[in-house]
Amino acid sequence: MSLLPKTFHDFSSKQYWNTFFSKRGEKAFEWYGEYAELCGLLHKYIRPSDNILVAGCGNSTLSADLYRVGYRKLTNVDNSEVVIRQMRDKHKSDCPDMVWLRTDLTAMDVADGGFSVVLDKAALDALMTDDSPSVVEFVDKYFREVSRVLRVGGRFVCVSLLQEHILQHILKWFPADGWMVRVCRCEDAEKSQSESGKFSFPVFVVVCTKFKQMPNFKPVIEVQFDGETAQRVEAASEVVERVRELQQYALLRHTLHTKSVVGESTSVQLCDPSDGTLRYTLYVVDSKDSSRPVKFAVFIVPLGREREWLFGSVKGREELSKSAGVVRLLVAHLHHHHHHDDTTTTTTTAPPRTLKQIQDELSAKVMELAPSRLPANTKVPFLSVGEEVGEVEVVARGTSQHAGAYVVEDTHPPGAQPIRRLIFLNNQAVVQSEARILRENQNRKEKEKEKRKKKKGGKKNTQPQRPQQPPSTTLDHSYLSCQHHAAMVGGLAMAPRTDPILLLGLGGGPLATFIHNNFTEAALTAVELDSAMVEVARQWFGFTPDDRLKVEVCDGLDYVERMAQEGHKFGAILFDVDSKDSSEGMSCPPAAFVEPMFLQRVAQCLSEGGLLILNLVCRDEELRAKTITTIKSAFPTVLQQDIPGEVNCILHCLLAPPGEAEGLRGRFEGKVKGLNVRLSRRYEKEEEEDVWELAEMVKGLRVV
Repeated sequence: MSLLPKTFHDFSSKQYWNTFFSKRGEKAFEWYGEYAELCGLLHKYIRPSDNILVAGCGNSTLSADLYRVGYRKLTNVDNSEVVIRQMRDKHKSDCPDMVWLRTDLTAMDVADGGFSVVLDKAALDALMTDDSPSVVEFVDKYFREVSRVLRVGGRFVCVSLLQEHILQHILKWFPADGWMVRVCRCEDAEKSQSESGKFSFPVFVVVCTKFKQMPNFKPVIEVQFDGETAQRVEAASEVVERVRELQQYALLRHTLHTKSVVGESTSVQLCDPSDGTLRYTLYVVDSKDSSRPVKFAVFIVPLGREREWLFGSVKGREELSKSAGVVRLLVAHLHHHHHHDDTTTTTTTAPPRTLKQIQDELSAKVMELAPSRLPANTKVPFLSVGEEVGEVEVVARGTSQHAGAYVVEDTHPPGAQPIRRLIFLNNQAVVQSEARILRENQNRKEKEKEKRKKKKGGKKNTQPQRPQQPPSTTLDHSYLSCQHHAAMVGGLAMAPRTDPILLLGLGGGPLATFIHNNFTEAALTAVELDSAMVEVARQWFGFTPDDRLKVEVCDGLDYVERMAQEGHKFGAILFDVDSKDSSEGMSCPPAAFVEPMFLQRVAQCLSEGGLLILNLVCRDEELRAKTITTIKSAFPTVLQQDIPGEVNCILHCLLAPPGEAEGLRGRFEGKVKGLNVRLSRRYEKEEEEDVWELAEMVKGLRVV
């Protein structure tokens, strides 16, 4: 499998193109590939019998190369009289039938519908320097000329590096006029640059096919990034994102090849090119100590152990690199390969992977991330914990109106307790909910028994399968899988003990169940927008409402508004609700939950001494600061608790005057220490790490 990179967030588009233009200098031709690298795609979309107009031909040898292999109907146009004269003189003997014409690309002196192909190699890139109104108007004139000179069924074949403003304009202009658009990746051109030691930029060939305009036409946009397979996309934004990913990955490769990234949080995601499903996340860990015995290695993290400190945190991975004695270590997190077919709502799971299969799949890609001066034919060691990578069993699958397709899976890490997880297929890198399994699923044992029967020649069970039933599995409800949930629980130590608690966002329900079991003097109401998630929580995560634990299926915004109007009070209100709109720049909570008016309603619903506990996930530092300022306008005292190794931070928001903040901070620490002792005694854990050290976590608590 040829893995493709997914979104890489640590390099900006501005940095990418600044690097490109500083490297390119004046020799633009070299960066787009010569005939030998482009011919595979050009021959696929241009026939020798085509009447071809080469737009902005310049002094490129591409036309002559095409002529020599049998393309005879070639008209070359450029607005430079000098270059037209030079090229006509240069090729009058070896390409006698070629036409050279000096003309303006926005007003070409050629007949309507006279060509079946317009070939553009870098001309559009030269014309569209930015997306200012004057430039866009100029390019639109060029596109209208391309449309005029092409016959119906003709193709505009454009070789480009596809800066984002160029790609977006192509995807806006041509589909709106009824054209089909296909964006192809020219890997041969990239390989040629890489082999020659140059900065390897992705080169694309965009093929726009002209059709008659028809009413109610649905735009057809396709991508072809993996050889022969073309895939249709639903929205132009998908193409923009995938092209950006390839460009950023090229910069990542260049950066990793030329320098160390010590102290930087650097990662890249790799996906299956056939359907875009996520396969691996690779974390790059560089060391300052270049004397370490191993220069480059890959560590495979077993399934189910990704969240452990050693593998799931920056400091942990640095310690792993040190203990392995590696200068550059790639730490690979595996993602179980779920497919979702929207036409059948059937979810399938790829078979378990062995270490050998993983090594074979990753070998080519990891070498692209290797440090410079690595000797040729270096055999890169693949490391792991033991010989197994773990297994995953899907126990439930379904589709939610709000979150799309989901699976509930039981992960069996080698040498560790199994874990049940809820995962949305549109974001498989994120575990929505997680609970530890105490007793093995009896259904799993029955399956193993059935396999043994088959091996002994037993008859296959031909009885119709029963509908999905909840498995006879016992979950450890004393276990909190993530640190931000532990931090939120710590905040409850400050809340009035007997006042009701309100939780916005249920998910699979582990947090709600933990609070219900351990804060027995308070009633808890969980509000969840998605009724499908409530059923998942009941059936698969042991969420059991009673007279102290209630669930409301409605919009949390509406519920708080109603509670405020009716005068209900809560000792603590917790926000653990994620955003489905990635364009907001904030993963949690949705933007509407931190609007000033809504925060005032939340404050109105708090009893005396109550607090808002908010899980904030925002990578945009400016947006995060703005959000916290907005929160402080409603809550004068805010204590911020950063989660080591995570983007999450927990905000404990109180109505106390700012002057009391430091005193509250000290009181907070004392309360959390007491809660930590109580939980440790209650559960009598065999392993020390089974209890979250809440007291340790609050050491990073600070007044905002």
